[in-house]
Amino acid sequence: MSDVTSRVTSEDGGIVVLTVALILFFVLLGSVAVDLGNWFVHKRHLQTQVDAAALAGGGLMGLCFARPATAYLGAGGIKEEADRYSGVGATSLAYPNTQVGGTNQGTITMLYQSKTYASGGAVDPTAEEGDPCLTPSLMFDVKGTEQDLPTLVKFPGFSSLGTVRTHARVQLKKVTVFKGSLPLAVPEVNPKHVTATFVNVAGTVVAAFELTGPTASGPLSAWTGSGSVTVPAGEMLGVRIGVGHVAGYCGGAAKTGGTGYVCYDYSQYTTGLASIAGYSAAGTPVAPETSSFEVWPVTACSGSSFFSETSLAAGATTCATAVQAKLHFASGTALPADVSTFTATVAGQTRNFTESGGVWSTGYSFAIPVDGGPSDVSLDWKYKGGSKESFPAVQRIYSASDDSGPVKVVTLTGGSPGTAYSLSAGTHSVGVSVALEGSLQLSAPTETVMLRLTGGSRSSAVECDGSGANEFRDAIINGCQTPYQINSSGVCPDPTPPSGPADCVPTKTGAVAGPTLQALDLRFAACPAYSWPTYALDDPRVVQLMVTDFAALGGSGKTEVPVTNFATFYVAGWTGSKCGSNPLPPYDVKKGAIWGHFIKYAQPDPNAEAHDTCDPMAITPCVPVMTR
Repeated sequence: MSDVTSRVTSEDGGIVVLTVALILFFVLLGSVAVDLGNWFVHKRHLQTQVDAAALAGGGLMGLCFARPATAYLGAGGIKEEADRYSGVGATSLAYPNTQVGGTNQGTITMLYQSKTYASGGAVDPTAEEGDPCLTPSLMFDVKGTEQDLPTLVKFPGFSSLGTVRTHARVQLKKVTVFKGSLPLAVPEVNPKHVTATFVNVAGTVVAAFELTGPTASGPLSAWTGSGSVTVPAGEMLGVRIGVGHVAGYCGGAAKTGGTGYVCYDYSQYTTGLASIAGYSAAGTPVAPETSSFEVWPVTACSGSSFFSETSLAAGATTCATAVQAKLHFASGTALPADVSTFTATVAGQTRNFTESGGVWSTGYSFAIPVDGGPSDVSLDWKYKGGSKESFPAVQRIYSASDDSGPVKVVTLTGGSPGTAYSLSAGTHSVGVSVALEGSLQLSAPTETVMLRLTGGSRSSAVECDGSGANEFRDAIINGCQTPYQINSSGVCPDPTPPSGPADCVPTKTGAVAGPTLQALDLRFAACPAYSWPTYALDDPRVVQLMVTDFAALGGSGKTEVPVTNFATFYVAGWTGSKCGSNPLPPYDVKKGAIWGHFIKYAQPDPNAEAHDTCDPMAITPCVPVMTR
């Protein structure tokens, strides 16, 4: 009995059992560690594939604006480029990026613009489906899945490590910091105040009032208002338009404007952009006086005595204009048969009046050139038995020019009878309607935009990299090498200066048109093909510009202007270029100019910073940013 008990209670051989158990445990633990490590290696590489697909496809989201119809699914489009870098499918062979593991792989799937993974799982509420060019956030979303990844160590009942899921997303973001723009700060017209000031020949203010607006008027912004105006007999009043972020009136004291506003006509503070001629019954047919003539011009292109290139027919360089008149004598009546001479002279052109129903007219016989500024209307009169009388500058026609700035339409209403451009001596209610250049907009396929290098005030040139001539030339050729950021305050100096790049840039003084155009000849020496509107993303004609508040360019001398935005411009041509591929300007120009098209543009740029969601309808360039 004792032998049996001793054999049962003996511990001989127990260590062997424990050792075997421990060996099995560590083998199992090692195999789990190996397979777990393999799972993480596959996940890490699948993330690399997904990132590569998102960056490659998202990097082409600029095609959403250059060729939107084929940007996503077309040849060379976003999806095709993502496929090439994803490592999945036949198109990836040119850029091998396949999953690791050789034959030890599960089923790999890439889904674009999907709220779920190929294996199912939780729905991603942040994903936006459909064409990435049409998503609200302009996102390209990639979800990668590797299903049923085989185990490396085979155990009964364990043949798969389950599913690997990875996710990446690229979105277009609005640029806030940029480097590489041309040293040109394009003025944008977006005022808070527009005023009408009526001045006499000495520049003294006789009436002034603010206009209300803006309201949309096609590509322009309209402002309107009315007020009481006292008109003198035999004299002209000029209507000046003040535009800016602050209210200001535009008499002789203000001349070209003040802090925060600019006055037009910019150079001639007694002229204005429209004129009212005062008349009263005076003189006789034999010996008339200036106030004997009620005179008003009419242009065929705008109806007003003021016209701009926006009112011209396509390709037109002149506007047909008529001068009309009524006669008001203190005594006597002028019989048309007894009038020996009645002519009007405008811009060196003299035309005869003919009478019909009491109104004398030259007909639309004057060809007034675009971009010409003000032209005086002078009269010559000779009546039977009298001597020839001359009346200089009794009225005025204004052809919009640099000195009228962003003002594209001026119309006067009121007065009875007749027209508001010629009123009887006394007090009248006069309405003023003005249309300004709208905020900078993306160009329509048939639209060509003119950038003026010079104007009635400071030029649009800036010293982005320094004040020297060489720095300015190099910045035209190669782009500004100093980064700048958007100025949210819209004024300089910025009351709360930002950290990082500057948001105010010094203006460049002196002659800039010649150096700018010469540097453009160097930049585009190869005369690249003009491919508008089907340009490539790397088209050399694509350039970046700074944008500033137009009122900041008022005045004279050197100053700093705020960088209120950036814009992308497709250069069509510039004054003096010998490139035969350049199209002609939209209308004749007298001074240095660049013409082309504002485009929506998005390209990867390591020097840019971007945060807010890209607005596809705004001129601000965007960059693709990986957000997941």
